[in-house]
Amino acid sequence: MSRPAPFLWRDRRVALVVAGLALAFLAGTFSFEAVPLALMEGLGASEFPRLVGAVILLLAVMLALRPAPAEEEELPAVNGCGWATFAACLGFLAAMAVVGMLPAMFLFMVGVGWLWGERRVGVLLLSAGGVVLCLWLLFVRVFGLGLPGGMLGEMLFN
Repeated sequence: MSRPAPFLWRDRRVALVVAGLALAFLAGTFSFEAVPLALMEGLGASEFPRLVGAVILLLAVMLALRPAPAEEEELPAVNGCGWATFAACLGFLAAMAVVGMLPAMFLFMVGVGWLWGERRVGVLLLSAGGVVLCLWLLFVRVFGLGLPGGMLGEMLFN
């Protein structure tokens, strides 16, 4: 006979953590600078992140309200590649603060591509360079937005 699931089963604990992060994210969007009305088209610089945060919060609430499972199955342990990818994401944030978004993104894509098994250096460099170039063209040239330059960019270009 299986015992009933506890009130805070695994999915509900995850939902509470995600909801907390979404609320913190939403609160952070209220500190964004206002975009002049002349530049505003569609969703603004603060409305779109608020929409994303609200959707994440809604999904977390839906996960928390799901019925409890009769029994929770044992999950496999996270392998080393998963933890290394998580560490690379944290490293990306640190690198972005220092060297800026574009170089950090390039390094992240090359590093994670290598971590995930791609060994052809040319493929790694070309694909990362192509994505960074496309993002730069889209955000800087098309949308007219500046990307974070990091401390190094501030020192070099200001």
